[in-house]
Amino acid sequence: MTKNQTILILDDETKILLGLKALLQRSGYKVTTCDSSLKALEILKERSFDLILCDIMMPIMNGYKFKEAISANPVTRDIPFIFLTARTSLADKLKGYEEGADEYITKPFDPKELAAHVQAVFRRQEITRQANTLEMSRQIERIQTEISQNISHELRTPMTQILLALEMILRQKFSSPEDLTWFVETALTQSHRLNTLIDDMIFLNNHDSGPSMIFRQNVDIESSLASRISVRQDLYMDKNLQVEVDFDENVVVHAIPNEFRQAVIHLVDNAMKFSPPNSVVHIQLAPNGEGGCVLTVTDQGPGIPVEMQEKVFERYFQISQGITRDYGGLGVGLTICRIIARSLNGDVTFLPSEHGCRVQMILPPAQLDMP
Repeated sequence: MTKNQTILILDDETKILLGLKALLQRSGYKVTTCDSSLKALEILKERSFDLILCDIMMPIMNGYKFKEAISANPVTRDIPFIFLTARTSLADKLKGYEEGADEYITKPFDPKELAAHVQAVFRRQEITRQANTLEMSRQIERIQTEISQNISHELRTPMTQILLALEMILRQKFSSPEDLTWFVETALTQSHRLNTLIDDMIFLNNHDSGPSMIFRQNVDIESSLASRISVRQDLYMDKNLQVEVDFDENVVVHAIPNEFRQAVIHLVDNAMKFSPPNSVVHIQLAPNGEGGCVLTVTDQGPGIPVEMQEKVFERYFQISQGITRDYGGLGVGLTICRIIARSLNGDVTFLPSEHGCRVQMILPPAQLDMP
């Protein structure tokens, strides 16, 4: 443990301030002194300290009130605190600890004893810091392991189905064309799913590498939305979802086509994934000026609690966790949607909804960068 910590000493007696400053500086600490609680509060607005030593009997604002003031401030409330006082009764000591002091030292004090108390406070602080660091490392390791398991699971599942379907196509003689078609469609559907996962990982890797150039092009609505929606619907065929598509014929979107398609796929996929069987998914695309649009996707699923609606935009965050969770996916879909929308000066947000979930992507008007 190093001795370059900073200490603020607050006392209205000049001799005590000078003596404490000299003592603690000889011990290797950086010391600032102050003779007024109000002045000390102003100092704390400008800089932070590793420890505060404070006399209780201070004019205008006593030590207890000063401790209350810094405890009410999130920036200063966790600074270790030692009361210095001539009050020696048990009741006074208990009040000092009740106010949140780490130590309570009575005057007159032995210099070596005071230095030992200060060192003890810093030692406890260091032990706590190390414990917190260790716990944080454990949490990070757990999250990394879980993410790795999820990625492996999400990649292996479609690949297994693709290989199984292809093996059946090659090795079996189908008497019914419908059976052959089913295996071919299964392989194709799972290939789309696997391709989406790979696209997501490539996108995030590129995003983490730094900002890329944005070249807005005219987006083909049919290939970017209509056909992609059909592909996702095939993936959830067993749910028998009713998909209502409402595209305004006047919509013109100027964006990066591949990224726009990627965002649309995730918004639609989330709606279908969380929708109960035989329910309705409504997809609406409306113009928002030349080159802009408003895409609103509504489902009848369980919805997302208001307090979680910003949390789900965090990378890898999922309301249910682990490979045994209720719904698949890596927990990056909404993250990618928001990155894409915001790169185009738009955004993705949740709209109020009594039932289910309504998510909206807004892109503002924009001129073409490339024809």
